[in-house]
Amino acid sequence: MKVILASESPRRIHLLKKIFKSFSVIPSGLDESQFLEENPVQYALKAAEAKARAVSEDYPDALVIAADTVVTIDGLILGKPKDRNEARNMLQTLSGRTHQVITAIVLYQKDQDRLLSDFETSQVTFKPLTAEDIETYLDRNTYGDKAGAYAIQEVRDKFLERLEGDYHNVVGLPLRKLRRLIHKFLEQKLEVEISSFILPDGLGAAEAEGRTYLVAGTYPKDQVEIAFELSDRKTIPARLISIINPSPSRQPASCPHFGLCGGCSFQDLAYREQLNQKKNYLLQVLKEYFPSSYRYLEVEEVLPSPDEYFYRNKMEFSFGQTNREVFLGLKEKTRKKEHKRDKKVVQLEKCHISTPLAEKLFPVFTELVKKSSLPVFNLQSKQGFFRHLVIREGKQTGDLMLILVTTSQAELQLDSFTQDLLKVVPNLKSFWWVENNRIADVVSFEKTHLIYGQPAIEENLLGFRFKIYPASFFQTNPRAAQVVYSRIVEEARRLRTQSALGLYCGSGAIEICLSKVAGEVVGVDWDAANIKTAKENAEINNLQNIRFWESSVEAVLPEIYRGAFDLLVIDPPRAGISPRGLKQIVSLKIPNIIYVSCNPVTLARDLKVLTDSGYQINRLIPVDFFPHTPHLEVMAFLSR
Repeated sequence: MKVILASESPRRIHLLKKIFKSFSVIPSGLDESQFLEENPVQYALKAAEAKARAVSEDYPDALVIAADTVVTIDGLILGKPKDRNEARNMLQTLSGRTHQVITAIVLYQKDQDRLLSDFETSQVTFKPLTAEDIETYLDRNTYGDKAGAYAIQEVRDKFLERLEGDYHNVVGLPLRKLRRLIHKFLEQKLEVEISSFILPDGLGAAEAEGRTYLVAGTYPKDQVEIAFELSDRKTIPARLISIINPSPSRQPASCPHFGLCGGCSFQDLAYREQLNQKKNYLLQVLKEYFPSSYRYLEVEEVLPSPDEYFYRNKMEFSFGQTNREVFLGLKEKTRKKEHKRDKKVVQLEKCHISTPLAEKLFPVFTELVKKSSLPVFNLQSKQGFFRHLVIREGKQTGDLMLILVTTSQAELQLDSFTQDLLKVVPNLKSFWWVENNRIADVVSFEKTHLIYGQPAIEENLLGFRFKIYPASFFQTNPRAAQVVYSRIVEEARRLRTQSALGLYCGSGAIEICLSKVAGEVVGVDWDAANIKTAKENAEINNLQNIRFWESSVEAVLPEIYRGAFDLLVIDPPRAGISPRGLKQIVSLKIPNIIYVSCNPVTLARDLKVLTDSGYQINRLIPVDFFPHTPHLEVMAFLSR
């Protein structure tokens, strides 16, 4: 398709080259002063449409792109100045104040009678300008073809104090919005039936016309209408337009915020089907690493989480702010490629995967923010004070810990607030204030203040007590973790384990549970805080047959002699075991291994190394730790 830009603006020509390698430039020649619309948005849209239609008269089969930019302040539209005097008056009006820059975009193809339009608004604040500043700029004599009598790229250093919104919009062509419009304009439509589901991306897949279409928000047996761009590729991303006939596995989502926030992905899919899809995903991953033998692996059905909702014992909520309204929530559900700092916080009233208490806590903490008059932290500007509210809850004990995370911009007096908090959650056991000045959107415990209660809460698993501090690693779904730990204990009992080694032990939960069936247990973790907590957990449970070592896996394994242990339990982070660590594990020839993984891909990769080195996979037990999300925990039992 021929593409035409209905503008001779060198700025728009330069920007459009970022999207199209080649296009024609044919200005409309319209006099924009003929449009008498008082509403600036309607004015810009009307002018841009008129330009597109004028050029399309001679090129009916082309995609014509037209734009019109206006500057508005105090309800006035500042177009292109007629002369230097009018340009001077415009700049004097903008001096030291905030104005709006609105760019309307129109895409039009006459022979198809297709027209799409949209607009972008940016807020621009100028510094106070002196007469000399204005005259020096006007001497450049470049103001004549510019709305508001200026080009942002020419005055940015001298005039600009602040810009909120799309910079390219102020230049004259909002690229992000234009790209979305172009994608939509070039889309084709098709009705298909979703045949399979792809985890962890959460995409439905449909086969049609010799191609595979990937569609977010769809499930197997959905009949849907999709839109996509023509491509020579065999696999094409598509956009869901509508669900014609829903899959029998669809269900109403229980959470009113589902689909907006990124906390969960599949609340509208029946839980039984979620488990089925997670097993299918595990089998697909195993097939990649064991292409000829994956069918012979003993893979059990996915064990469901004991709690389908309100299962998380730890949740980090972010503070958000829109104008003067303060709220708590989670980051929005967006495309995978989008940068984390660009994601907005979705306001939540409740969270169905955290705790019912969230509904009571959110208003209390947002009121604290309002009364303080301190701003919410902004990831883009790196400015602000209030960052996160972390809720940690003992699901078996009912113990509650709250962690308020801010920057160090100000001091907080929280005595009276704590009393108000206790009226809402009288079971509060621990309340911390944490100062975190890192730019990244993570909770970092740089400086901590215990405001109320005990420094830790407790959780019970398999009859053992566990301390949980603000920074402690502890399985997020404790009731599902108890299912896993009981299977590990059963296996250790069946093997009549005398000595067990636990790698990546965290705060020692697996090792402590093992201590009641094994003669001796050793846990290893590189994190000093985890080891300190693990030792305390062993002490409060009066255990004498367990030791914890602070070390990396790669550093400790060469110090262990062959035959020291008859069972190895591995519970690594998502990245799995390093090649060096795997090599060291193989060299020890420990007869039995239980590998617990939160990442099927790295698990399968590491299992391939172990099986190539003489181990045999006896069985695999997947466990759902995180309902309504793509995540899956897997236990692998190996022997040699």
